[in-house]
Amino acid sequence: MEILEETLRHVHYWANSRINSLTVSAMDMKDPENIEDAYAIQCEFKEWLDPESGEDHDIFSMEYIGDGSEYE
Repeated sequence: MEILEETLRHVHYWANSRINSLTVSAMDMKDPENIEDAYAIQCEFKEWLDPESGEDHDIFSMEYIGDGSEYE
């Protein structure tokens, strides 16, 4: 469970960081494509990024079952 929680924290941090980075570079370089990319990421992670939603989410985590796994 710790690995899943760590992964979720990492993805949340990455999404916020990437949105910020794209927005800043769009303003510096006057590149509207970066704004579109930032908006796309925001839409993809909308339910994770809204602290006001207060809604819980079901997250399912699957273990790798391919070559090299214990299920090989």
